[in-house]
Order: sequence, then C-alpha cells, then structure tokens
Amino acid sequence: MKVMGINATIGNLREKQQKKPSFGHKWSEHVSWGANYIKETGKTNFKLFSFPDAKRVFVEIANGSGVNTNNINFNIDKIKKILSLILGLTASTGLKTEKSTIYEMENKGDGVFEANDVDASPGASYRYIIEKSSEETNFVKDPFAKKQPHINGWSQVYDQKAYDWKNTRWINGYDPERITRKNDARLRGLDRLIIEEVNIPTLSQEGTFDKAKAYIDKIAKDKVANAIEIMPVENTFSLQWGYDGVGKFAVNEKLGGPDKLKELIDYIHNKRMHVIIDMVPNHIGADGNYLSKTGPYIDKYAESWKRQWGDVFNYEQEDSKYVRDYMINAALWWANEFKVDGIRLDMTQHCHSDLFLKQLEEELAYHNPDVFIIAEDGRNNAGHVTEKGYRFESHENNLADINNKIDGLRNNTYRLKGPVKIGFDSEWDFNLKDVLHRNLIQHNIHLEDLDNAIRNSEYRVKFMMTHDEIGNQDGTRLIPKVMATYLNLGAKVEGWNDAERGQAAARVSQKLAELMGDGDIYRFTHQDLQSILRDQGLKHSESLYIKDIENAFNVAKARHKLAFGIIMTTPGPKLYFQGDDKMNLSRFKFFRQFDGPDNITDKGYDTSEKVARKDSIIDSVKIKDSYEYQMKNFSKDLVEVFNSSMALQQGRIVKSYKDCQNNVLTHHLKFGTEEVLVIKKLGDKFQDNFGMHEFPEGVWEEIFNSDSWRYGGSDYTNKDRGTIDYYHQNIRLAPNSFCILKRTR
Repeated sequence: MKVMGINATIGNLREKQQKKPSFGHKWSEHVSWGANYIKETGKTNFKLFSFPDAKRVFVEIANGSGVNTNNINFNIDKIKKILSLILGLTASTGLKTEKSTIYEMENKGDGVFEANDVDASPGASYRYIIEKSSEETNFVKDPFAKKQPHINGWSQVYDQKAYDWKNTRWINGYDPERITRKNDARLRGLDRLIIEEVNIPTLSQEGTFDKAKAYIDKIAKDKVANAIEIMPVENTFSLQWGYDGVGKFAVNEKLGGPDKLKELIDYIHNKRMHVIIDMVPNHIGADGNYLSKTGPYIDKYAESWKRQWGDVFNYEQEDSKYVRDYMINAALWWANEFKVDGIRLDMTQHCHSDLFLKQLEEELAYHNPDVFIIAEDGRNNAGHVTEKGYRFESHENNLADINNKIDGLRNNTYRLKGPVKIGFDSEWDFNLKDVLHRNLIQHNIHLEDLDNAIRNSEYRVKFMMTHDEIGNQDGTRLIPKVMATYLNLGAKVEGWNDAERGQAAARVSQKLAELMGDGDIYRFTHQDLQSILRDQGLKHSESLYIKDIENAFNVAKARHKLAFGIIMTTPGPKLYFQGDDKMNLSRFKFFRQFDGPDNITDKGYDTSEKVARKDSIIDSVKIKDSYEYQMKNFSKDLVEVFNSSMALQQGRIVKSYKDCQNNVLTHHLKFGTEEVLVIKKLGDKFQDNFGMHEFPEGVWEEIFNSDSWRYGGSDYTNKDRGTIDYYHQNIRLAPNSFCILKRTR
C-alpha cells in the first residue's frame, strides 16, 4: 500500500488549488440546495443531489386539488406511464397532468440536478421523481426540504424571508449579555454558559413552540440558566425526542413549524438568553427515510454495529463530497436562518468520520464565526475533539486539504497518523458525569477519581444527568435513583432478571419520591403504603418504613444539591436538564410514534406513544411549595455567587485536598487576586472541626453553604463565624453538602 508523505500531500494540495475543487463552498452554493423561492420573480429554483448515474430526474408540483400530498407514492403508476412516453421535458415545457405539473431537471454532473424558474409559490407541494434506471423509478421527498408536513408525504416550498426578526440587537451581537466563540471586548466566551436542556413536547400539555413560552418565562424569571438547549426539532413526525429525525432542514410541523420556531427563538433572545439547537449528524431515523432511494447519502458498507440507531451517512465512501456538504449545509441553515447562538452535535463519534467533523467546524467557523459548537462525543473526553489542528491561510485550501485526505483514505494513498484535530469549542464531559453517578448514586466514594474528573473538566460542558441517563434507563431523575440505592430496592422488588428488577425498583422509588415530595405519604397507614408500593413491584415479603423513607429522601435531596453544586463550582460551561434547578421530580421517558407495530416495549416500558407521555410533562409531578421555594433559593443564590466570582467562572484549580477518612474533597481556585475554596462533603456523617494540613494562607469567610435552612438543610453551616485561617479552621460540614469560602485578606 502506498502511503502519501507530507511533501506529496502538499504537492497534491497545490495541484488541487490550481485545478480548483469541482464543487463550490461559497455562501451562494451552500444556500442553493432544495427549493428556493425567489420573491422578486414569484418563481422557485430546485436543486437536488441524486445518483450521479441517474437516467433522469424530475420535480413534480401538485396543483393543489385532488392530490394526496401525505402519500409520497400517490398516483405513481400513472406518472411512471406518462414519463415512459415523453422525452426532453424542461422547465420551460413542463408537462401538465390532471393533478400536477412535471419538470425535467437539468443534469449538471456529479449527481447534481437543477430546475430553475419553476412556477411554484410558498406552500406548493412537490416531490422528486428519479429514474435511476429503466427498471427503477423512485418517488421521494426533498432531503433539503425546509418544510415537510408529513413524514411520508410531499415536501413544501417555504418562504424563508417571510418571518420578520424582532431582536436584531441580540442577533447582531450588540447585547453585552451575548456569549459567542469570539472572546473579545464585546462578546464573551463560553465559560459563562449555564444551559438548561429542554424538550419542547414536554414543556406543556400541548407540546408546541407557542405553549413553550410560558416555561421560558419561568426560566428567565429564575435567572439560573442563560442559555436554552432545544432538543432536536429537525424531524417531521411525532411529538417525541427528535433524535430519529429524517428531515435535517425541516422543523417538526406538529410543534408549530419553522416560523413558530423562529418566533420562539426571537422570544428567548428578547429575554437575553441564548439558544442552542441540537442537531443529529450521526444517523437518520428509520421511519420516513427515503435517502437510499434519493442518492448515495447512506454508507452502504457500514457494519451493523454502526447502524444501531438507523442508517449512517456516507461521509467517506464513493460520491461522498456532496453528502458532507448536505449535513454541513444543514448546520449552516440552523445557524444562519434560525439565528441560533450555538449548535450541539449529537454523538459525533458515531459519524465515523472526524475529517467530516473537521470540515463542518471549518465551514461554520468561516460562515458563522459567532456561533459556537458543542459536541456530544462520548470518547471519554478525547482531547482532539476540541483541539484545533493545522490550518492553511485560505478557507478553500483548508477544505481542499480535507477532501484530499478523504479521497486518499478511500484510494489507499493516504493514512491518518493520529487523531484528527477537529477544533470544536466544547464537548460534553461524560467522565465527570460517570464519576458523579458512582459517588452520589451508587455511593461508591472514590475521591481520587472525582478530583481528577473535576480538574480535567476545564472547558468541557459539565452536567450531572441528561435526557439519556433519565429516559434511556427507567425514566427517573437523580433523587429517585439515589433513593433506590439507599433503600436497596433492587433486592426488595419482584422481577425475573436485572432489567425487570431495575424497572420495578425505579417505579417504587419514583412513587416514594412523589409521595414525599407532595407530603401525601403521611396520609397513609403503614399497611396502605405497603399496598401501594406492592402495586409498583415491592415484594410481599418486604416492608418499607416511613423513617427509612424520610432518611432516603433527605439524603437524595442533599446529594441532588451536592451534584448541582459540583457542576456549578467547576469552571467552564454547565448544563442541567429541564427543571433540575427546582428539584423537579417529573419522569422523562423515551417516547415516539412508530409506523410499525403499536405494541412496542423498549427500555422496559411502552414507547408507542403518539404524543408526549403524560408522565413526562414537566409539571406532571407536584412537590410542596416549601421544597420548590428552598430549591429555587438554592439555585438562584448559587448562580449569584457564580456570577460574582471570576475564580468560579474562569479560575484555575491550583490545589486539591483529599481527606479520604472523612470523605471530604476541597478545591482551591484562583483568578488574579481572587481565591475561593470549594469544600465537598460526600460522607453521611456530620463533620465537626474539619481542617486541612495544608490550609492555604489568608483569612477566609463562608459565602455559600448547601446545608443552609434557606435551602431546606439542617443549617449546620459556618455563618457568623469569626476568623477562618490555618490556626482557626474548625469548619463544620453537614453530610452530602458543600460550602464555598472566599479569601478576604
């Protein structure tokens, strides 16, 4: 096998520069795909990437009456017969049938087909007809569709200029609150990001963009998060998670469609909060997937393990250059058309092409330099994901270099000599999340692991639990999970195997958390309570007593605050799932609508819901006002401390102190002349007179304590203390708590 050296690579690049790439990367090229309505002419241009060897490609426009546009295969036998009788059909000589007008698209080469100045207005339904061969004709929707009313139906022409953006001050970067990847005097960096991840279908009973505004109002009023991450809305099917989307440009119509999403983003910006859109470049959903009939979009050589969530994209095989552009254009579409401040990329390691990811970063950085990129990568904090590699001075040269390398990999003339340095702005910190779970949920305390995870988090997005850890397991949040472990429910519930026992333990712990949360548990006799729990799966030979349940709930609340506090006191961007700042106990279960069998049980519960599951709606579980008030105080006060402390925002951890005997981990953070100590107590015992052998110099005072009565704690704090220094430590620590000390002199 011939391996290309660096000199040969540069020489080949120079040759490419002289010949120029065979396809463009200019902005006009990026926005030319799909159906583009030209307001000045009242006509629409169509551009599709299909099979390079396709015989003919047509665009068919429905006449608006008598056409079942929800069915992509409507009237196909008659259309096939018509097409077999005609030749030379062009945009200027469109063939009118009883129900539609058909235009043959011009073959531009490399699988690119165009039809310009077509008589189609916004709202007009259209589909593509691809004669792949004399034996095969496919009827497909537009993979570049900006509006897709039905997952198995025709696409619609969309007027992207119809929405009039209101908050141009934010969009143009003149609001000093705005955070971007540019870290200059006017626009700040990502270290101040506090993100609330939300799922639109579960923010209200209706599950729409319009109804989500009420929840956005609450976030803005609470002043905890300054950014909203919207889980994918790129699918065009049911009210669900969005990670099985098949319309990478189209907004889910059941949520409200593209203009309603723009209105919601405008609304959020008006609250001086950022919007991060979640997009899925690693796979395409199974339902409504016509890409393999449209062109070489799918990697036909991918092994089965790569297809665990659906078809994967052809980013490096034959005819892949326009496929890479397809997904990159989707990212540019969200950034430019929907004015988002950031893009979160779903599980990037499963794109199986770091060169594609590098190309995506290059294109987005060039065309939308203010929009930051966050990757959910999952390769255990792989440093190359956020490390920028060598760049040529020219944008075109950078792209040519990537294309050359991908061609070389396919032709066995080039071999990667190490990880590709992609250059995203941040990535999700799975390592810290995993360590937190071991320490706080399983209560397998290992301070060394936790210390290393916190110290190595740096610029990564920190979180204690996301939709995956909740919905992909049993639908329960951190508090029920802690209670299940504390009460050893796995050994006290019915079930034939670990999976069944795990689901039963989750049902019991969720019910206990709900009963404790709203105070209803005290209305039941012991016998009645046991009966309720047995309905959820508790063994008849087991009993749970109120004192043990109370202890478990109090421990779980404290650990919830401790987990939240560890995230918030570790420098860099942070993220929490919807309502976790208020100790929300609502479940969040995987749900989606299938075209296939109705009786589907995945992950231990029914997943065939046609709307958002009722138990996943954000307000489906009520808690006592006092609990909500305490948690609101906790989150708000903690964020105020964070916002007032540069050491917590951008500081460096200069020293760690580990007391394994007492399960206490302390971090000393510094920024300029400002210094803070964050002391985390992971044990279940009160600690009197705590001190450290290497206590840092200076005088310190407590500025925050998670065990304060204001937050529902026992008030075992260090407030109103006198001097705290090396000689007068005697720090009081409550179980499963943390406190922050600030150096005063």
